[in-house]
Amino acid sequence: MTVTGAVREPEATGTEATETTSGSAGDGGGLDLARAVGLIFTLLGFGIGSRVITDNSFLTHLATGNLILEQGAVPTADPYSSVANGEPWIVQSWLVSLVYGVLDAVFGGWAIRLFHGAIGAAVTAGLWRLTEPARQLVTRAGLVSLVVLIGTSLWSPRPLLVGLLATVLVLQVLEGIRRPWLLVPVFWVWVNSHGSFVLGCALIAATTLGAAIDDRRLPVRELRVAAFGVAGCLLAMVNPLGWRLLWFPLHLIRRGDALDRVTEWASPSFRVPVEQLFLLLLGLIVLAASRGGPWRALLPSLAFFVGGLLAVRNLGLASLVIVAMAGPSLRDLLGSLDGRAPGRVPRLVAAVAIAGSIVVVAGVVTTGPVGLDSYPTEEVTWLDERSLVAEPDVRLAQRDFVGNYLTLRYGPEAGVFMDDRFDFYPQTVIDDHNGLLLGGDFADIMARNSFDVVLWATDTPLRRWLDTDPEWQVVVGDDAWFVACRTGSPVYDRCRR
Repeated sequence: MTVTGAVREPEATGTEATETTSGSAGDGGGLDLARAVGLIFTLLGFGIGSRVITDNSFLTHLATGNLILEQGAVPTADPYSSVANGEPWIVQSWLVSLVYGVLDAVFGGWAIRLFHGAIGAAVTAGLWRLTEPARQLVTRAGLVSLVVLIGTSLWSPRPLLVGLLATVLVLQVLEGIRRPWLLVPVFWVWVNSHGSFVLGCALIAATTLGAAIDDRRLPVRELRVAAFGVAGCLLAMVNPLGWRLLWFPLHLIRRGDALDRVTEWASPSFRVPVEQLFLLLLGLIVLAASRGGPWRALLPSLAFFVGGLLAVRNLGLASLVIVAMAGPSLRDLLGSLDGRAPGRVPRLVAAVAIAGSIVVVAGVVTTGPVGLDSYPTEEVTWLDERSLVAEPDVRLAQRDFVGNYLTLRYGPEAGVFMDDRFDFYPQTVIDDHNGLLLGGDFADIMARNSFDVVLWATDTPLRRWLDTDPEWQVVVGDDAWFVACRTGSPVYDRCRR
C-alpha cells in the first residue's frame, strides 16, 4: 500500500520528527495563523474541562481524596455503603482523588476546575499538533472541531480526562513527536488514575501490528515504544494498591452483568447528535484508506471505531485516536491555506484567545465548583435535621447518584444503599436498586432490605406504589423529590418532628 499520507519515516524520532511534521516552521518560530487557531482550540479544551462539575462519580472521587488525606492511606475496603461496608474495594483512581483532595483543601473547589481545564487544554493543544501533517488549515480545524464537539458531551470533568491526555501523549510518541521514554511516567500516572490505560496498550499494539504489515518486517521503532509502555505498566505496580490496579480492567469485564443498565457502558443508539457525529469518523477512515493511508494508522483507527460501537464511554477517546491517526492522510485535500504566514490576523486571533482565557478563568474562580441542582439537597437537609440520614440505625433507600452526593456530604458515615460504583456492589443490591427504579416487586424489595426511609424522585413507579401502601407515609414532597417513612419503623417518630 502506498503511504501518501505518512508523516514520518520509520526511523524518524524526537526532534527530527517534529521538524518534518511541523506545518508552521516556515516563519522561523513566530506567531502564524496555524498557531493562533491552535490557541483557540486550546481555549475550547480549557472551557470543556473547567465546566461546573455535575458528574456524580466525581463526588465520590473527591470524598475519597478527602478520606485519603484524613487517614493517610488509600482505602482498600468500602467505607461508604450500608450493605457492603468493609468489603474489598479497588480505588482505581486513587491518584486523581488525592489530587482533588489536596487542591480542595489548599485552594478550594475552583482549583479542581482549573486542574480539569488545564488537562482539557492540553488535550486539544496536543491534538492540534498531531494534525500538523494534514497541513491545510481548514482540514485541521475541521478534524479537531469534530473531536471537540464530541468532547463537549463526553469529556466529563473526572479522572477520565487524565486518560484522554495520556492517549494524546501516547499518540505523540507513536508519531515521533515525543521520545519513547516518556511512556514510563505516562503509564505510571495512567494506571493509577483511570482504567482506560488498557486502551493505551491496545493502541500501541494495533499500531505495531499495522507497522509490521506496512514494512513486512519487525517494526523496530514501534517495538521499542511498546517496550517503554510495558515498563511503565510494570512500574505502575509501585503504588499503594500494588498489582490490583493492573487487574482492575479484568475485574470490570467479569462484572459485565452489573454494567448492563449503565448508560455509558451501553452501545450507542445513534439517536443523539454526539453519537451521530461519531459515525462521520468512519467516513474519515474510509477516505484515509482511499488516499493510501498506512496500516499503522488504519488498523488502530478501525479498532477504536469498533470500540466506540461497543460502549458510549469509548467514543471520546476513540475520536482522538481516529483523527490523530487517519487525519494525516488528508494532506492536500482542501485548498492550500496552511496558516504558516504571519501577520495581523494571527495576532488578532491570538488576542481573542488570550482575552477569552482570562474571561473563562475569572468565571471559574468566581463561581461554585460543583453543580448540585439535580440533587435533593433540601430533602437531605430535612433528613439530617431529624437524624434520618448517615445514621447507623436508619436504612435509607435512594438512587445511585444520590448516594454519590451523600458520600461527599457525610464521608464514611454516609451508609448509602447504592452509588454508581456498579463494579463493586453485589449483584443482588444492583438488582434491588434497578427494581425500585424501573419497577419490580416493591413490597419484596422493601422487606428484604428493611428500609425505614425512602428518598426518591417524585414522578416514578415507586412513588405511585408508596401512595397506595398503608405501611408507608409520604412526609415531604414536591414535583422533583419526596421522602417517605415506614410507619412501623423504630425511627418513625423522627419523621413526625
